[in-house]
Amino acid sequence: MIWLLTAVAVFALLNFVTIRALLGFHPRWRRLTLAAAILGNLLWPMLPFILSARTNPLFRILRATLGPVWFSWLIFIVVYSTFVALIGLIRLSVARQRPFAEFGSRPSSAYLALLLIVALTGMYQALVPLRVERVTVKVPSLPSELAGYRIALLSDLHVGLFTRPGRLRRITETAGAERPEIVAIAGDFIDDDPFFVPKLIDGLSAIPESIPIVAVLGNHEIYGDPDEVVRNMTGSRVTLLVNRGIAAGRGAATIWLAGLSDFAASRRSRADLAPDLDRAMSGSVAGTPTILLAHQPNAFALARQRGIELTIVGHTHGGQFGIRPLRWSLAGLFLPFDMGLYRRDRSQLYVTTGAGYWLVPFRLGMSPEIVIIELSAGT
Repeated sequence: MIWLLTAVAVFALLNFVTIRALLGFHPRWRRLTLAAAILGNLLWPMLPFILSARTNPLFRILRATLGPVWFSWLIFIVVYSTFVALIGLIRLSVARQRPFAEFGSRPSSAYLALLLIVALTGMYQALVPLRVERVTVKVPSLPSELAGYRIALLSDLHVGLFTRPGRLRRITETAGAERPEIVAIAGDFIDDDPFFVPKLIDGLSAIPESIPIVAVLGNHEIYGDPDEVVRNMTGSRVTLLVNRGIAAGRGAATIWLAGLSDFAASRRSRADLAPDLDRAMSGSVAGTPTILLAHQPNAFALARQRGIELTIVGHTHGGQFGIRPLRWSLAGLFLPFDMGLYRRDRSQLYVTTGAGYWLVPFRLGMSPEIVIIELSAGT
């Protein structure tokens, strides 16, 4: 509750600065400003209930409809308040005598136009393009019979109320068209609510039946009702690996695919669903190469302790903002492993930036991706 009160206080200040500046710079937009501010803050009173009752039908609709507006407004008041502070400093330096509203009016118009262009571009990139990233990963202990073994890695689909079935089908059709030998989904396949599991399963039907599908829980599955998620996926064509592994490969030549549950379970006092690598490795044969499938990159620390050759994860979304050719993303400001392939000692990590988006359809410079991992022997 303390964190919530602190957040309310901070964003109340940012709201005040933003609304006051907009009304001063653009008095003709008074009604639009006030309407946006009301809609942008409408979710605050309901937020504690939505967080504690994510699977309630009413709160499901409120979160899906008001959530994107609320989050977009939060981002806007952060960036616009920063702009207002900068304009204030410039005015003090070069035009102290001019009224603040007059001095900032034209720069504000230009800045708002720029933000609109950025928002529309980011929305387009989140909803329309789909890239296929192909990467070869060398696994020293890989049997020669498994050279060229292909894994299609999907993550962060966040299937929810507004997920378009056609878009989901395009993602899965594209993955299936690459003819991988297995499809691995690295968590956050639904947006909290197990109600959307059937929608996910239906979307996965575009993948040929001959291609097995495995998945692990992500933090958003844990946030909702993970037990219901597990029940809804039992009996489907998706093999859910909750701290367990399976053998995969070609004929007698196999790898051990270990599925780790998500770290959010520990934070939510779900010891039964907390990550347990020992259980995930139970049944593996000594000398068999292991691939660890998890949701969050911090699983890599556990993998390195065990000398696991390859860990594949998602979670970061690349911050939904970045410059992919430079391997820079917003997530990289907060996480040591945010996108692409990493090697530490004998272990490797691949982080996909995901195929969906969280809450707001915006991915600037980080368009949705499917990753095709091809295994090869050697160092």
